[in-house]
Amino acid sequence: MKFSIGKTMIAGALAAMSLEASAQAFLELDTTPNVFGLGIGTVPDYRGSEDNTGVIAPFLRYTFDRSQRYFQINATEATLNLVDSPNFRFGPVLNYHPGRDDDVDNSQVARLRKIDGTVEAGVFAEYAWFDRANPRNRFIIGMTLLADAGGESEGFRARLNARYWRQVGAAVDLHIGGGVMYADSNYTDHYFGVNARNVGTSGLPFFNAGSGVNEYFLTLGGVVYLSKTWVGVAGVRLSQIAGDAKDSPLVSQVGDKSQVIGGIGLGYMWR
Repeated sequence: MKFSIGKTMIAGALAAMSLEASAQAFLELDTTPNVFGLGIGTVPDYRGSEDNTGVIAPFLRYTFDRSQRYFQINATEATLNLVDSPNFRFGPVLNYHPGRDDDVDNSQVARLRKIDGTVEAGVFAEYAWFDRANPRNRFIIGMTLLADAGGESEGFRARLNARYWRQVGAAVDLHIGGGVMYADSNYTDHYFGVNARNVGTSGLPFFNAGSGVNEYFLTLGGVVYLSKTWVGVAGVRLSQIAGDAKDSPLVSQVGDKSQVIGGIGLGYMWR
């Protein structure tokens, strides 16, 4: 959600709201100069949960004068593009990764040891191809690398995704995308493992989770330019927990490998 339309930004916020936060804005902003807005949506209680909860997420994109460089916030994730290029983007990322406490619907998961929220730091890179006849039609590939900087999991993860946007009406653009998430053993076992240190009184069986691809996802969305300054968006992110994470009792016994994130947003654009 980042486009001269500013639209994409909104959706980005909704996606970012995912409990895995950066993750993954299912919409985005690529050429929008400046936008600020708010999104509301539904996300899983925790990654792998069968229960969803409502969330609210702000989003902001600010483009520096006479430049392609920008600062962006999508819910919990902040990025700074350092490259003055219409196609290539690269820079640092900071992300707040929510924890897991007893405020979840599942009574067994609620009795696991609490996981505190943490800050992740890393870098992102993207490349965008634009239709010369209509830049609202575009294809984008990107990668984000994140490492725990708050001493919670001491893990590392990576997100690889691709997105295609196409104008279908004077004021409407639609999007489809997809990607994968990879995490090392520190991250995966911290959030999906069950052992003597974290089992608490949950009664869940012990499980050790290793590294690998732990999620595949598909994103669908749309944006409507309501006026020269207002834009509305809606989107959904469908994913499948995979690898060792899928076999964790947090997912296979008391959760669900199929995850849904969805939401709508409203943003204000300016130049």
